[in-house]
Amino acid sequence: MLARLWALVIKEFLALLRDKKSRFVLIGPPLIQLLVFGYAATFDLNHIPYAVYNQDSGFASRELLGRFQGSPAFQQVATITHNAQIAPLINNQNALLVLQIGPNFTRDLLLHHPASVQVIIDGRNSNTATLALNYVNSVILSFDTHWATTHHWGKPPAQLVVRSWFNPNLLSRWFIVPGIVALLTLVVTLLVTGLSVAREREQG
Repeated sequence: MLARLWALVIKEFLALLRDKKSRFVLIGPPLIQLLVFGYAATFDLNHIPYAVYNQDSGFASRELLGRFQGSPAFQQVATITHNAQIAPLINNQNALLVLQIGPNFTRDLLLHHPASVQVIIDGRNSNTATLALNYVNSVILSFDTHWATTHHWGKPPAQLVVRSWFNPNLLSRWFIVPGIVALLTLVVTLLVTGLSVAREREQG
């Protein structure tokens, strides 16, 4: 049985190699996909669009924002001046997140009081939101380390407060389930179409 199966595999493989079109289908697409997916498909985020709502005019907030501007992972797309401007940016996906710094940020730090930095993030794609928050945390941690060293702090000066819109708990099922529904719809549609064509050919 195995010998017959192996002979059939060899016969079909040789038939594929004899046909030019079959050779291209067998070799070309996998090589192209390997190159494209190897360099284009990545979980890294670059140029994350963000907006700034800075209610503080002190040097500490400018130093923190300078770290975001100097990071290749972030790209500032807007500077807003009141709360009503936040919703359109998030709803229209013009910005993935909004950095909001309160009016007493610098004063609290100089008084050795913890100061909060609020991040409002679009949680519709939970995976992207989680990765973006990791990048934000790294920038905040860098600022905290520098400030604690230069001002002799024993605890993190800036504390991150996260508000995730549309998906407060960043649950992946709200993102994955709609994608699976669309994929199953596509597969079932192709399957039904193929069965209909085959049935019409059989019936003449």
